[in-house]
Amino acid sequence: MTIRRISALTAVALFSGVVAAQQKIYWADEVPAGWHGQWSAEVQTVAERSGFTRTVSSIQLLEFISALKGKSENIHVVNMFVSPMRKVAPAIVLSNPRVTSAQQARTSGKPVMFLFGNIHPPEPEAAEALMMVARDLAMGARKNLLDNQTVIIAPIFNVDGTDTFETQDGSLGSETPYIQGTRENAAGLDLNRDAVKLQTAEAMGMYRLLNDWDPVLLLDGHLMSRVSHGYANTYGTTTVPAAAPGPRDYTHDTLFPAVREMVRKEFGLEVFTHALPARGPFPPTVWSHDAAAWTVEAKFIVNDYGLRNRLAIITETPGQPTFERRIYAQYAYFIALLEYTNAHAKEMQAVVKKADDETVANVQARAESGQLRNWLDGEYRSRGKIDLLAYRTNVPEYRAGTSILGTRPGTASGPPEVVHGVDDLTMPVGTRDAVVPRAYVLPADMADIVAKLRAHNIKVQALEAPRRVEGEEFKIDKMRKVRTGGYEMTVLDGTFAPLATKEFPAGAFYVDMAQPMANAAFYYLEPQARDGFVGWSVLDDKLRAIGADKGAVVYPIFKVRREVK
Repeated sequence: MTIRRISALTAVALFSGVVAAQQKIYWADEVPAGWHGQWSAEVQTVAERSGFTRTVSSIQLLEFISALKGKSENIHVVNMFVSPMRKVAPAIVLSNPRVTSAQQARTSGKPVMFLFGNIHPPEPEAAEALMMVARDLAMGARKNLLDNQTVIIAPIFNVDGTDTFETQDGSLGSETPYIQGTRENAAGLDLNRDAVKLQTAEAMGMYRLLNDWDPVLLLDGHLMSRVSHGYANTYGTTTVPAAAPGPRDYTHDTLFPAVREMVRKEFGLEVFTHALPARGPFPPTVWSHDAAAWTVEAKFIVNDYGLRNRLAIITETPGQPTFERRIYAQYAYFIALLEYTNAHAKEMQAVVKKADDETVANVQARAESGQLRNWLDGEYRSRGKIDLLAYRTNVPEYRAGTSILGTRPGTASGPPEVVHGVDDLTMPVGTRDAVVPRAYVLPADMADIVAKLRAHNIKVQALEAPRRVEGEEFKIDKMRKVRTGGYEMTVLDGTFAPLATKEFPAGAFYVDMAQPMANAAFYYLEPQARDGFVGWSVLDDKLRAIGADKGAVVYPIFKVRREVK
């Protein structure tokens, strides 16, 4: 393990592979002067008007959108939902020419990109940056980024949490803004743990939009807490092993390196993978998704969206830089990403279409024979050794004479050090698998579970006549609860019985797996998936009703290999 102190110029040479004497890299709190431009007051963001000491509320977002609509003919607004506190969550549809429906967007042939923020309102950098991006696309110098794509921007997803104001306590590592919202929604639920179970009005509303508009790419913007790495922003993609590999590999291997170069070249920032050094002394030896709480579970919206054969990205800025710096870092990434997606729109459409086609073809060709399998769980393994930008110290300290928590001068500032030979533990690998059936059959009394599947855009039909099939039953030996990730998860112990023939009556529900959403259906319905419907207790009432909590019973969802005439 070797360490080297670097200058801004050396960093460019090291991380781009070329010496670029004119390229300035901005470190720590640095931002270029005038980076957000000069705008009239009506289309300035709250952060801009307040000198980056305040962040937007839901009513201020509506005022901002209304001002933009008065200056651009390329805007349509979709209200994703009305929250439990009766607040509207708007999504800004930006297109040239304007489209006012998902059908019009499909007819245009242009792919849809969906970017959202404030799933966690104490992480408001993305919301502020997304408003700036919307302004650029609608009336600024970036209008050309609507040439080949439709962009939907929802700056505030968690509207209730955004408007539940509290004074900032520095828990995420920063001293600004001074007033902000709460992480959870009005019911105290974390919306970024609701992607599978869909129990909140907010998640259901967003998923209706996703089902209707079918974005090729989804992005969710976040803030990390105080960190020791030296990057202005970090990015990750879907890591659920059950997701189709094509879109995930394209995102990691093709899109990420290109966007990283654009961010460096156009904005003078270093960005890298959403991970953290494993705990331990400096210098770090491991760079890990697990250390950043980015698990292989589908509970996160970005991870879950990958089960749809689509591209998905999470961004996370460090917590300790100034609010302005964090907004700049998100803005830079969003603009560079949209430059890439605009230039590669057709290529991205081809990636997701290929994944859809292969998903269906694999089921049709291999499911009846039992040869098709997919992953129930996974872990992160090494991609190899990397060079990492890192700070030796990052010390929280109250500003003299105040009760505002900041960062001790001289720590986590200036150019970071380069640590060589760090193990990159960010490659998702499947560890347990199961047979993918040709279909699943659910009993007629599971209409509520079927509604949940349909909310996920999974096609389900009710049998109009009895159907005789051959397949597998899962024998439950024990139903138990395991606390993990802060939640009580359901676990079923048991095994699949040998193939058997059963007849299901009219009215039973049939999930034909020859559909693009097959990977998601498999992950949600399999009895031993890490965090499917069983894990998230969606099926608990059904399981208790048949006595699964008391003794051995048969899992009520049948796996079909083939129809029997």
